Amino acid sequence: MRAVILSDIHANFEALKALDSVIRGADLCICLGDFIGYYCQVNEVLDFIRARDVLCIRGNHDNFLTAGCPESASEAVRFGIDYADRVIHPDHRRWLAQLPLLWGGFLGGAAGCSLLLCHGSPWQPLEDYLYADSALLPQLEQFSFDLIAFGQTHRPLLIEQASRLRLNPGSVGQSRHWPSVACAAVVEVSAHPSVTLIEIPYDAEPVIRLAVQAGAREWIRKHL
Repeated sequence: MRAVILSDIHANFEALKALDSVIRGADLCICLGDFIGYYCQVNEVLDFIRARDVLCIRGNHDNFLTAGCPESASEAVRFGIDYADRVIHPDHRRWLAQLPLLWGGFLGGAAGCSLLLCHGSPWQPLEDYLYADSALLPQLEQFSFDLIAFGQTHRPLLIEQASRLRLNPGSVGQSRHWPSVACAAVVEVSAHPSVTLIEIPYDAEPVIRLAVQAGAREWIRKHL
C-alpha cells in the first residue's frame, strides 16, 4: 500500500496541482491540515481535496477561520483568513469545522503500520511547532505508533526513533526551506514503512497575482 502525505496547502492550488500525479498514484492521500490561509485559491483547493477520498485533520489556520483569528496574528495570516472568510463556500466552512485535531489508526491491514496524525504535535495539535531542534521531538518516543506525521513548520523532516518514523512532509503551498516547490511524502506502508520526501517545482506567479489583486502587499512574495 502506498500513501501520500500532504500538509499546509494554504489555498495554493497551483502548488497542489503540481502534486496531482503523485496523489493519483497513491492508494491513500492524507492531509495534515491548513487547507486555507495566506493565499487566495480557497475553494479550488477544497474542491480538489473533497472530490477525493482524502484522510484529513484540522490545522491552526483552518481553526482561525472557524473559531476566530487571534488578535496577535500577523498581517499575512490575517489577510489569508479574512480573504477565506469572504469567499469560502458555506459547505466548505462546515467541513473544516468538523475535522478532527488528531487521528490515530492502522493502515494496510495485517502487514501495515500504526499511524498518528497531528498538525502541530500530539500534545498541542494547533499550537506546537516541531522543528528539527525542538526539545519535544525526543518525547515522541513515548508513543508506540510506527509513524507519527505532523506539519506546521513548513519544513520537511524525517527522523527515526527506536525503529519508528517521525515525519514532517513539508508544505505544499508555502515551503520555507526552498521557494516555489510543492512538498509531500510518499509512504510505502508495511510493518516497516519507508518514506520518500519529494519536492516538485511550480509557477508561483498566478498565486502572487491573485493575492495582490485581493489587496496583499509585497510581503506576499516571501516563501514563493
